[in-house]
Amino acid sequence: MIKLFIRIWILVFLPLFYLIYITAYNPIHAVNDAARFDRITKSFKGTFFLIEQNLESRPQSEWESDFPLIAESFSYELTLITIDDKIDYQGDLKNLNQGEFIVYSDNNGSDAIIKRVMDSPWFVHMMLGETEEQRMHNLSKGTVELLKKTLQRTPQSEWPSQLSEIQTEFGFDLTLTAKETLEIDAVKHVQLNRFGMTWLINSGNETVIYQLTPDDDIILKVGPIPVPGDILYVFMAVIAVFVTVVSLSILIFVFPLWRDLNKLSKTASLFGEGYLDQRASIGRFSAISRLAKSFNSMAERLEKMVKSQRELTNAIAHDLRTPLTRLSFAFEMLDTRGATKMEKKRYKNSITSGIETLDYLINQILMLSRYSRATDITHFSHNVFAQQIHYEFNLLKTEHPEIVFQLEISDELQSKSIFIDKRAMLRALNNLTSNALTFTKSTIRISFIQFGNEYRLSVEDDGEGIKEVDREKVFIPFRQLDNEHRGAAKGHGLGLAIVQQIAEWHSGRASVKTSRVGGAYFEIRWPVR
Repeated sequence: MIKLFIRIWILVFLPLFYLIYITAYNPIHAVNDAARFDRITKSFKGTFFLIEQNLESRPQSEWESDFPLIAESFSYELTLITIDDKIDYQGDLKNLNQGEFIVYSDNNGSDAIIKRVMDSPWFVHMMLGETEEQRMHNLSKGTVELLKKTLQRTPQSEWPSQLSEIQTEFGFDLTLTAKETLEIDAVKHVQLNRFGMTWLINSGNETVIYQLTPDDDIILKVGPIPVPGDILYVFMAVIAVFVTVVSLSILIFVFPLWRDLNKLSKTASLFGEGYLDQRASIGRFSAISRLAKSFNSMAERLEKMVKSQRELTNAIAHDLRTPLTRLSFAFEMLDTRGATKMEKKRYKNSITSGIETLDYLINQILMLSRYSRATDITHFSHNVFAQQIHYEFNLLKTEHPEIVFQLEISDELQSKSIFIDKRAMLRALNNLTSNALTFTKSTIRISFIQFGNEYRLSVEDDGEGIKEVDREKVFIPFRQLDNEHRGAAKGHGLGLAIVQQIAEWHSGRASVKTSRVGGAYFEIRWPVR
């Protein structure tokens, strides 16, 4: 079960993780990037055109100094850069031709767009989202300004005590520190002097904000504080919950499947070891219920076939013993010195009769064996079977003038071509008529009709008929009913068994009931193909 679970788990989650994870080969992200590029370029194409027109009206030597005047009109961060300026874009701007755009995402996930200004070495760089500085400034602006006003209303000597009083209302520290003791780099110093605040992220991934106070030499240190908007842990938690739920769902599906497959495997092993009565006990709502049903159906057929072969083998051994014993006795008597010519002639005739009996029995056994196998479609063909019946009917009338033969064939079958094993079906018809000739008194009736989606071939006689309790026995190989006709007739009880096998060969069945004229009514039914 573990192996099956792991395989299904991998098949489900490996493609999912691949589609979620951002890679250059991810089709979802590739389609998304293409759609985002198209959307952004269409939205800002006119804007860049106006910027270029504005710059074109000025000398190129003044672009760098005049560009901040243009950028003031935008809420986005708009800058004029060269190839040597450091930005988050990792590609080579040299390959960007006039009229082309580059759209990318920076390290903070904000979209940015770059376009070359005409044929110049300058590029316009526009951030379409907040920079990290802007985001931190917006997050802390209100809180820090209120703290700054509180300090303005308080004498400088009372600032420490004032901060201590309001400290309890905050979830982070509020402290004062000398500006000269700050451990920040030159860039952060420039930010602090220009904007009145700057920020750092410490080793614990926490944010610390530094704000100028009314006294420029004293800095208000706020933090470390948690910064809202970091959803990595939430995202990971959602992914973990999703994976857990789906994994449990897979397990709920896999366990019953594994259990039922295990049952079926054990049953198949026992069946293969010779326990032919074993059947798979699988619920009808199981995923492999159809497989189990097919296995049970196959097992029943095999068990029936094996039992039939076993009974057939025993019956063959019994029927072979009699002629072989007769032959052995006749050969033994031929070697007797006192045997007369008449006795030797009788023994030779007995040997000839025994050989003929064995030959007939072997042919019948081979024929039964042939039709006991699975249906061989290569023996089937389309032919007008009614014409063959007419031919056999005329032969019977010629060979047995003392018997009244009657024939009934449906009008639609007189010239209809049907898909059957003609040789096998003629054998079945001959066996049925031969059986009828043994028991009939004066009349034999042959019928071939189509009833709905079935063909029906029947032979009936006006003999003594077959008792209802014996009707199933007549189709068992080597099973002969105890009556005077059977005792006197030549046969081994294989004729009707062959008829039954031929019927099954055509996916049909053979049956017997009482004839309308008083004797036995044998019928073969098989579906229309």
